[in-house]
Amino acid sequence: MAESTRIKMTSASSIPTVMKAAQQSGFGEIRDVLALGENVSVPRQLSSKQILVRVCAAAINPVDWKILNGRLSLVTWYSFPHIPGTDVAGIVVAIGSGVKRLQIGDHVYGDLTIHGGSYAEYVRGDESIFSLKPKNLTMEEAAAVPLACNTSYQALCKKASPPIEQGSKILICGGSTATGLYAIQIAKAVGAYVTVTCSQRNFSLMEKLGYRVTLTNVETNNDENQLHVIDYNEKDFGEELKNQNYDLVYDCVGGEQQWISAQKILKRGGQFLTIVGDDTSSILSFRTLFGAGCSIVNRKFWWIFGSAHHNYIRHVLNENFQDLDDIRRKYIETGKVKPLIDTVFDWRTDGVEALYSLYEKSKSGKAQGKLILKIADDE
Repeated sequence: MAESTRIKMTSASSIPTVMKAAQQSGFGEIRDVLALGENVSVPRQLSSKQILVRVCAAAINPVDWKILNGRLSLVTWYSFPHIPGTDVAGIVVAIGSGVKRLQIGDHVYGDLTIHGGSYAEYVRGDESIFSLKPKNLTMEEAAAVPLACNTSYQALCKKASPPIEQGSKILICGGSTATGLYAIQIAKAVGAYVTVTCSQRNFSLMEKLGYRVTLTNVETNNDENQLHVIDYNEKDFGEELKNQNYDLVYDCVGGEQQWISAQKILKRGGQFLTIVGDDTSSILSFRTLFGAGCSIVNRKFWWIFGSAHHNYIRHVLNENFQDLDDIRRKYIETGKVKPLIDTVFDWRTDGVEALYSLYEKSKSGKAQGKLILKIADDE
């Protein structure tokens, strides 16, 4: 018997042969290259380590619309039509013969990476990129977690050296971004003193997380509910916090100015960790890669030989189930971290317009929290 047929299913008859799924026909503008297919083949054939998930909800991240319009075409090779989407939450309905950790019926969440596939009624993926869903989250809330939360968790707790801990002083550039909102909660959970930058329009997001916003830089480490916020439209954090000896600046915004300002506030040997880099256009080309590489080499040189020894770190997410498990157990199920959702779009009622609205609102940069695509009910 071929390995691809040795799979366990909920019921062979209960898994359809075709499904509804987003269909990307090429790279370009959202309404030109994205459609909603009604008769897309369900990926029923699994390798020994793969699982089939009935998708209940998916989320969008900036990387999704950047992939769609071709900004990352240098590193994305697709056969079109392609099913986009990275973040996913759903129910396991079939497993390969070598799957040991997950079972049929498990509620899971995961990050499908740039390979995509979550904007569909069913998705196939390796067991290694899925984790059990947090018990205290709905499917929509769970879909809001994987990429953004794991990015910040790895940056602050794995990539930073030493990792943040009780008493650490951290500044988060872009506190109202999805990664920034998770970073605030993770840093507060470990007992760090946190300052964030965001516009006054988004101060309310900090309050939704349960924090009392203060514009005064007073280090009250014993008050985990107070959050120091700087309106970047009014003040430059480099001048506002000059010589304050911060341990880490975590940049979720990008641009060279973040690095310039960070050097004014970091202690000797402090760390600047960015998930964006200097170029905020996000158009990946050989030219931008060369420029970014030269910039990193230059800053690493001065980290070693300069007097301040400020370490410049470019962080890229490494998707794995172990970190999603840690996030679930240590932060989400303990109530220390929660997702904020701006809007839930439902293609069952709005059809392809739900997809268009999902992408367009994400690209606008106006969302206050995560944007979710509802695909099916939990049961």
